[in-house]
Amino acid sequence: MVVSTLFPLLVKGNSKLGKSVWSWSLEAGRTCPGKSPACAKECYAAAGAYVYPSVIRGQRRRLRISRRPDFVDRMVREIHRVKPAVVRVHASGDFYSAAYVRAWVEVARLCPDVRFYAYTRSWRLPAIAAELRRLARLTNVRLWYSCDKDTGIPASKPARVRLAWMQTAEADVPPRSDLVFRVVRLRKRVAKRIGLTMVCPVENGATGHRTDCGRCGVCWK
Repeated sequence: MVVSTLFPLLVKGNSKLGKSVWSWSLEAGRTCPGKSPACAKECYAAAGAYVYPSVIRGQRRRLRISRRPDFVDRMVREIHRVKPAVVRVHASGDFYSAAYVRAWVEVARLCPDVRFYAYTRSWRLPAIAAELRRLARLTNVRLWYSCDKDTGIPASKPARVRLAWMQTAEADVPPRSDLVFRVVRLRKRVAKRIGLTMVCPVENGATGHRTDCGRCGVCWK
């Protein structure tokens, strides 16, 4: 199969990421082997612009490209072309296999001046988790383990990995995490913290209109 080199692998920003963060996305659900019932029900990438046919076609095309033996070379060329300072790996989708994580390890190693960050529930699968630990050790990578009421908190994690909790109800207080993301229906109430944990500044109902992921930097600095 011939894949056009003109197809953009990275997309510049969106309403939350801002203009300075580039992203790589796959189709949510089918690339999320660690998904929980809660995240499957509340998935933000199952609604809005993410379900436009053109968007889904692009995500599926990126999935095919990610499985090609030249994926690392293609992604590195794309990074050299657009020169991003920060890349969000998976604005939608997740690390779907150990081999795929290894590919991102190579991309990050070959692009040491770029900051990569990602959230993942694939820590729940031992074979993928082993490769995620390698990815997390890279100094230009910020990796978050995504958690919720169904996954709970991992019994252990690499030292440089942080925990993000998805809050699905007012009483859903994280037992231990570094950041809280609230589902859309909870964002009407201003809340900068849930218990002792910071709420994503873009989603806390107070500062979101003044910031975005690029300007905030909590997740990737």
